[in-house]
Parts: sequence; structure tokens; C-alpha cells
Amino acid sequence: MYHQVVELPNFCPECGNELISRNAEICPRCGVRLKTNPEKSPGIAALCSIIFTGLGQVYNGYIGRGFVILLGTFIGSLLFVIPGLIVAIYGIYDAYATAKRMNAGEIPYRATNVLHMIFFVFFWFFGIAALFFLAAIVAAFIYEMSGAVY
Repeated sequence: MYHQVVELPNFCPECGNELISRNAEICPRCGVRLKTNPEKSPGIAALCSIIFTGLGQVYNGYIGRGFVILLGTFIGSLLFVIPGLIVAIYGIYDAYATAKRMNAGEIPYRATNVLHMIFFVFFWFFGIAALFFLAAIVAAFIYEMSGAVY
């Protein structure tokens, strides 16, 4: 049986336009000279998501998606532990798969911004601190409402 070989599309890193050829030197849409993008490491993307939920998405250039994964893990963990764990595991998989798809040229390359990663980690720690602060306030309020005698 004859199988047609289909090449994966390649995208302009500037405008995201799908290129006709992987060997194109200039984007026909925006005119930018194309250069070879450094490859994303799927392992680093997954490791970032394991250490800080959502950081793998930020490493891949998807800041909004990283915050959604972080928020989903946080809310899922507050409601029940299992939904939060499922979202965190999905975040690890998504970071890994997205890096692989970028390297294959299936989706447009997005540069890693170290400043965004630092900001995200800062926000992550700030969120954990806020969680403990809110938990302490709720615990104090419940303790006071229970009528405990000092």
C-alpha cells in the first residue's frame, strides 16, 4: 500500500505564519529572516512543572496557561486532593508534550523568558504564603466562634 509522507508544518517565529517549506529563509508574510530556534527541552519543561506547578508552561512561553494550571491545581486541592493532583499531572504532561511539539514544528516556537519564570516562581511562593495566612485567619475565626474559653 502506498503511504503519502506528510511533513509537519513549520511556523515563522515572529508572526506565526505557516511556512510552505521548512527550508524557507524569509517569511513570505512578515519578511523576517528566519533563523533556527533553539530546541526546547521536554525534560526541563516537565521538571519545571514537577517542582512548581505551571512553570513548565511558562518555560514554553505560555504564561497564561501556566497560571491556569496553577489555579486549577490550587482550587482542585482545596476542594479535594485528587482533582488538584490530576490537574498537576496534566500540567507536567502538557509542558512535556508542548516542548516536543514546538521542536517538531507542529506549533509556533515561543521563546523562554527567564524574567517571566522568576516572576511566576515569586507569584507561586506569594500564593502559598497567602494560602497559609488565609488558613490561619479562618482557623482563628472558627476557634473564636466555637466559644472556647481562654
